[in-house]
Amino acid sequence: MRARRLGCGILLAAGSAAATLVVIEAALRLFAPQALLRDPDAFDPDPVLGVRLKPGFSDRVIGPDYASTWIINADGHRGPRAGARGDPGRRVVALGDSFTFGYGVEEEQAWPRLLESLLNQGKLDDHRVEVLNLGVGGYGTWQEERWLSQVCEKLGPDLALVAFYAGNDPVDNQKASIKEAASQSPGADPGEVGQPPRAEAVKRWLGSRLHIYRLLSQRNEELFVRLGLRQIVYPFEMEVLLKEEPPQVRDAWGATAVAFRRLADLARARGLRVVLVLVPMKHQVSDSVWEWLVKFYGRGMKPEAFDRKRPQAVARRLAERAGMEVIDLLDGLRASGGPQEGDPKDLYFPRDQHWTERGHAEAARLIAGYLNGPR
Repeated sequence: MRARRLGCGILLAAGSAAATLVVIEAALRLFAPQALLRDPDAFDPDPVLGVRLKPGFSDRVIGPDYASTWIINADGHRGPRAGARGDPGRRVVALGDSFTFGYGVEEEQAWPRLLESLLNQGKLDDHRVEVLNLGVGGYGTWQEERWLSQVCEKLGPDLALVAFYAGNDPVDNQKASIKEAASQSPGADPGEVGQPPRAEAVKRWLGSRLHIYRLLSQRNEELFVRLGLRQIVYPFEMEVLLKEEPPQVRDAWGATAVAFRRLADLARARGLRVVLVLVPMKHQVSDSVWEWLVKFYGRGMKPEAFDRKRPQAVARRLAERAGMEVIDLLDGLRASGGPQEGDPKDLYFPRDQHWTERGHAEAARLIAGYLNGPR
């Protein structure tokens, strides 16, 4: 009898808690809707690339600092399809991660479309340049080389611009290389290779569906940051700047060197010009953000332990060793100034790490300057 009463009590409490959560969820949706994650719905699993953008996906994606519209065309990338505006004189494909896709800005505000406009200034129609945005959030160079090899024959590009973000591309390349090796082992399930960890997938699914989950997770994040218990940037975004290279950073650069060689080999086999575009982190560009980060992390780490230009130097050395051209955006973005005493931190969103509309515009200007300059 006691066990039955206990069981009934537990069921009653669970039912009451569930009803309360339903009421709170409904109230949030009506009166205080949260910024849900939409990007999990924008991807399909892929045995080679891990994920790819879902053709036909369309939604308004909201982040902590922005809201922008995502429209994925029938070819599986953002922006107009190849040839949609007539036959170009030259075709350029822009590859990269969320910086190239343009998280936080509209498609026409992302650097590939802005670059297209700059390259076409003063040109006749039969000399028009078409720039296709093949950026996919979460991709590293390893996946971008595979993606380029898949579309090369169909698109026939003259030039591939491959954006390389120092903050996570090296470690993304390392993860991709490990997953590729695992997929080639006996008994491997190709459907599982390249997929995010199950716990992460569940969290992102909840964050894309439930307003109460987003409310609680964001408040929890803010509290942990204030208490110094949660890092503001990912650990690798600081570790990659250390003068004394940690083993995990060295391994990540090793995988990146392999990815660069593969990309260069593909370019030579296709007769394609490839240019690596080095995308800096916010705390490399803004001195005020850098000073605040060093103070926040503290714990014995002094500014002299870091070299803020080190990732660009390493990436350039590896790229040139593979035979690729390099555009380094760091100095150009640092010199671009801003409304607050010349600090260019407004090139990036305040809380998010991605470029603002002005950041994309400055990046497009620097890339166009390189491409239009003497070779």
